[in-house]
Amino acid sequence: MANEMQNWYEAAKKRSSIRIFSGKVPKDDFFELKDFADGLRNDKARIEFRAKNDVLSGFSIFGGVDGTNCFAAVIVRDKCRYMGGYIGEAFLLECISRGYGTCWLGTGFKRSALMKYIDLDADEKVVAVIAVGKPDDIHAAVGKKSIDRLTGLERQDYLALPRWQQDAANTARLAPSARNRQPWELDIQNSKIRIISNATNFGFGDVDLGIAMLHIELGAAKHGVYGDWEFENGNGEATFIPFSSARVLNDKESGAE
Repeated sequence: MANEMQNWYEAAKKRSSIRIFSGKVPKDDFFELKDFADGLRNDKARIEFRAKNDVLSGFSIFGGVDGTNCFAAVIVRDKCRYMGGYIGEAFLLECISRGYGTCWLGTGFKRSALMKYIDLDADEKVVAVIAVGKPDDIHAAVGKKSIDRLTGLERQDYLALPRWQQDAANTARLAPSARNRQPWELDIQNSKIRIISNATNFGFGDVDLGIAMLHIELGAAKHGVYGDWEFENGNGEATFIPFSSARVLNDKESGAE
């Protein structure tokens, strides 16, 4: 798992949304990614990886995709939308680490066509689709909020944090979100990082939260810090708490990102 997280960390640094693809995922890789998606399944969310020609042809004012028929349907149970974002982003970063382009889609696909290939339980819902294929070109990453906007910290205060917290915050800053709104803020205190949703973001706010949660874990894991999450106020606030707070409190490794 540590190797996977390192690969995902590197993928997060270079990730950009690809909407024009030069081809679909080859057969052998497709089935490997399908097995990987199946391995992410838990009691809150799952991913179904498919290749169908009539799903990624929807119209959206926010743009569709072209050049691939491969997609991952992100499925969640009631009130677990954040987990869809969490495992969906893990799948997306795995695809990027293997050289594929990706794009989160909340719209821009044909939901009626999709439902021909997906069986849902009564309490399940498809919250998003991730398009996957060979990237047509290298796309520049879109602009992100600054660290001081996300954390409320002055630059010198941010640089005084343990290095794992710096990297966790900066990797969260790179997390994708609906319309690139980044609808959350970070409260960094002692050995913890709290992420707070501050907008529903077109109904995708909880999915965005889960994506950012994974990015925080990846930045922390880069420095050997692992932990768990505690939720407050429903799923709108989540706090990352390292397993060994004593160690990370004393880890004052300095240096900019």
